[in-house]
Amino acid sequence: MRITITSTHVDEKKWEKGDRSGVIRTQEATAENKFFRNRVRLDLGKEPAYPVGEYELDLEENVSVGDFGDFKLARKPKLHRVEAAKPKAA
Repeated sequence: MRITITSTHVDEKKWEKGDRSGVIRTQEATAENKFFRNRVRLDLGKEPAYPVGEYELDLEENVSVGDFGDFKLARKPKLHRVEAAKPKAA
């Protein structure tokens, strides 16, 4: 699945529950394959934003089976940068 990141902007949402609190950090991207093209949010945790560019999301690397036999998508997916094609010298 191709993931396109067009901005390094990070959205931060603060939360509190009882005596616990934290910040949810996400970055917008576009996910596309032959069936759909949608805007998505990538959970960054404490990691820096992904640089602008094209990435591949390997579903086999990012999907596991949960305790009750259901599929689980990794909360923080591993993206692999797609190198831009270099122009050929004349």
